[in-house]
Amino acid sequence: MTHMNPTFLVAFGGTAVEFFETVVIAYAIARAGYPREAVSATVLGHAVVFALALTLVPLHAALPVFWLRLAAALMLCTMGGYWALKSGRRLLAGERPGWVEDPLGKVDATPATHAAHAFSPWVFLAMAKSSVIEAGEILVIVFPAAAGSGEWSQAVAGVVAGIFAVLLAVAALHRQLKRVPEVVFKLSVGLVLFVIGLRWLLDVLRGG
Repeated sequence: MTHMNPTFLVAFGGTAVEFFETVVIAYAIARAGYPREAVSATVLGHAVVFALALTLVPLHAALPVFWLRLAAALMLCTMGGYWALKSGRRLLAGERPGWVEDPLGKVDATPATHAAHAFSPWVFLAMAKSSVIEAGEILVIVFPAAAGSGEWSQAVAGVVAGIFAVLLAVAALHRQLKRVPEVVFKLSVGLVLFVIGLRWLLDVLRGG
């Protein structure tokens, strides 16, 4: 069995977790009567963060590799540990995230009163804000990992794979999204990120 690249795993797991949350909220908004707002805001939010990522790529060359690798390791340990602890507490308490139980509440939207309605700037802006935040968290995870390892192609492949995996899962399970064990998924990804970050941190401190 081929050993999966750690940078790919980080990018895939981080993207899948954050993008899943975005898609669930967008799906709820579309079902509530705002499909145009949901789709356009999601695309715009991720496009804005993607453009930001492109502007940051040249900057990493100005930083020493040691500090890039150290930052990546610490970021993965921090984010992975936070996800694992938070998801672990929810799992033990039998709780679900608020955005799963009430996706519209995340963007403070209410169902449309009729099918044919005018484009809602408020719903669009609220969804765009949520999209930018979730995409920004993907960037926070993926960019340090890619810059620290130098494996940009693996990072990009992981992001693309994570997005497609979520879209395929939502397309197949769109009527049963609330049954998806997102707490277990996020706990698993958090542990993977923490382990990879810890390994990178030890390598950096050993000068490897």
